[in-house]
Amino acid sequence: MRAGRAPVPLRGAREARDAVTLARLLRGTITPLRGDEVLALLEPHRPRLVPKPVNPLAAMLGQPQGRLLEALLRPTAPIILDVLLPRLRDHLIDRVVHNKGGAEDGLPGALEVATALRTLVALLRGAGRGAVLSVVSAIEADARADADRLVRGEASVASMEDEPAGATAGAMDSLAHALLRFEARRLMLETLGATVALRDVVYQSRRLTRHALRRAAEAMDGFGADRGIKALHASLATLASVDGLLVVAMRNLDDQEEHREEANAFVEPADRKAMNDCLSAAWRLSDTLFDLVGKAANGGDLDELLFEALLRQLRSLHQFCTDLDHAGRPAVLDTLERRLAERSRALAGIAGERLVGILLARPADPAKARRLLARGQSLAQLLYDMGQDGDELEALALRLVVARDALNHAAA
Repeated sequence: MRAGRAPVPLRGAREARDAVTLARLLRGTITPLRGDEVLALLEPHRPRLVPKPVNPLAAMLGQPQGRLLEALLRPTAPIILDVLLPRLRDHLIDRVVHNKGGAEDGLPGALEVATALRTLVALLRGAGRGAVLSVVSAIEADARADADRLVRGEASVASMEDEPAGATAGAMDSLAHALLRFEARRLMLETLGATVALRDVVYQSRRLTRHALRRAAEAMDGFGADRGIKALHASLATLASVDGLLVVAMRNLDDQEEHREEANAFVEPADRKAMNDCLSAAWRLSDTLFDLVGKAANGGDLDELLFEALLRQLRSLHQFCTDLDHAGRPAVLDTLERRLAERSRALAGIAGERLVGILLARPADPAKARRLLARGQSLAQLLYDMGQDGDELEALALRLVVARDALNHAAA
């Protein structure tokens, strides 16, 4: 909720609970006792001008279920049509479009309410279908506006205040949250049976996914082309949101499976191209990172905070490669994962040898040795985080222990 504004109550909460119960009762075996339960459930919703319905089933023992259901719906249909269905419409729009009322006790899930709405309309043989169409139209319009706002970069401060908690922490996290909202819309439209609107929402979701991957590729390529602080910040922000990047990548791979498009020598499917461009940018970024980290591990001048930032990016790239578990996982991810591990192990060896060399040099340079010791410890942590706890890590750890003891002895 926006700051300073009182929470707006969720509409139709009671009607939603009762509608779910009503749909369950009407789907079951219709008996006179079941008829009494239905009438008691609907009584609080009966408008004053609607006469109190009488249970017609007591005099229909032995009749087929279809006739019993029809007889029960005849006196209750006005209440369902005039009260329950409009309130269910408002309730679903509040929850799915306006993101209200997620924490109310005993509130049925939005999909349960949507299922009940569709069931009641079907039982009424299409009467009240306008409520379903209103929900579908609101979801479709909201999805289109959401995609336009994010893809075109027109998000205002006021609109960002309505984002879920944590969604504004970074651009990639915000896009990942938006894609999760699209998943909720897709499930809702599938439940309501809105196939035409579903196709449009799927298109908007794919469009947003490609945009997110392009944003990630631009941020990673930006640091390779311009190694300034601004480019570094953009690259760090993208990879710091590795969980958000994983959500985007998984959605893209799902899209590629669901919408298989034939590639040819002239045209590459848009979804696949977005993923390939992002992975190519990640590969180029890893080259840049290893170049800078390698010089620093060999004794080059580099700010310590910048060195740690570069290692964090390598760690995030490796996590992205290992955690992207999908049947359509591109083979280049396995290659990049191996390459990150191999080059990190090689860096550990270089750092250990350089540290020993500085310690044995004459005249001694304790300040430089301590700087290389700190960088070696950071590289050892990187190997451990990557799961590379083999001979290279043991060798580096041994050299770090020896170097620390030597420096402490010299200082004493």
